[in-house]
Amino acid sequence: MRRRFRAALGWFVAVFASVLLFFAALLGTAQTTENGLLAYAVATLVTLGCAAGVARWSGWRSARVGLAVSLLLAAGLSWAWFGAPATYTPLPDSPAMRYWDLPTGSRIAYVRTAGDVTHPEPVLLVHGGPGAPAGPNDEFAGRLAAAGFAVYNYQQVGAGRSSRLDPREYTVARQVADLEAIRLTLAAPKVVLIGSSWGGQLTAHYLAAHPDNVAKAIVASPGAMSSNSFSDGSLTPTGETDQSRQFAAHPRFAATYFLGQLGGLPAARTLMSDHKVDGLYQQFVHSLTMSSGCPAATGAARPAAATAGYSLWVNLATLASASKAADPRPALRHNPTPVLVLRAQCDYLRWEVTREYRDTFPRATMLTIDGAGHTVLADKPTETAEAAVAFLTGATLPARPYAAAEPPWPR
Repeated sequence: MRRRFRAALGWFVAVFASVLLFFAALLGTAQTTENGLLAYAVATLVTLGCAAGVARWSGWRSARVGLAVSLLLAAGLSWAWFGAPATYTPLPDSPAMRYWDLPTGSRIAYVRTAGDVTHPEPVLLVHGGPGAPAGPNDEFAGRLAAAGFAVYNYQQVGAGRSSRLDPREYTVARQVADLEAIRLTLAAPKVVLIGSSWGGQLTAHYLAAHPDNVAKAIVASPGAMSSNSFSDGSLTPTGETDQSRQFAAHPRFAATYFLGQLGGLPAARTLMSDHKVDGLYQQFVHSLTMSSGCPAATGAARPAAATAGYSLWVNLATLASASKAADPRPALRHNPTPVLVLRAQCDYLRWEVTREYRDTFPRATMLTIDGAGHTVLADKPTETAEAAVAFLTGATLPARPYAAAEPPWPR
């Protein structure tokens, strides 16, 4: 009896330790060498040695069985994580799409919407993510163009049809530098920035670095202004619940995401192709409830193309850079730029995240948008465009600005 227990225990220990060491060796070698073939070779040798050495303790027959099971299990788990296909939807090209080759080295895709241009400042739509290029925004951009603005819906480096970089080059400073290079390319003394989600955070960093180059700015459902802003998290309780539920429903994406967050981005990128991991990212984001800030809200049906062109590596690397970037708030407290802050009722970000923009900028004005989620410009293009045009042209705003400290809607 004792001999059988010892054999079974030895077999179990051999398999468990071998598989564990396989992934440790695989990820460690991929992280340091960024060579996928070498990583798999080293991991296989480590597995062979571990399975043979540990299982021999319980007899040669168990050793051979443990060795075979260890290799099969390691290969199966490795395929399930890194090798299995994932559908990636690229952002389609179009005749309207143009490109800037910036002096920063970025090749930036954009679509220009304009009619009779009567306002000298070009409007730049700064999308979210990072790595989540906005859709066409035809209605919103068209309304601004009808008011006399030239609108540029550009795709940040690493996203959509813009150029990809080594992940180590995806930084907040690079995104700010690209924005400044776009302004110079347009030969515009000042620009108008309209930043959504992460685009609001990027707008804040640009304003801190170039306070004199923005005529007016609009931030819609902006992300946390600084990584130091909310140590207890920036999501609403229902937003946290929805995100946790979706991580559990997408374990392959969750494993890749957290590996990247823990510093394993070189390993993850070595073992998974860009399109494969971007496909996982698209599936995850597509499943999120963009209006989860309202407890009774349900996820709106969205086409698969809604997440076309999304890129995970730029997301992980840029957010890691943002966590180390200088806090822009001290500089912004003295920034005279007029800023319109749009707060959506059902945003999955906490009220305090949006309010900080209003309270930080000396010349900030907040408007609230009923029934909209995090993607407020797409959810309510008519209302948000009306507010944007009024703000940019100096006309009367369509609603009274919200100035109270407490949330505008019951929690």
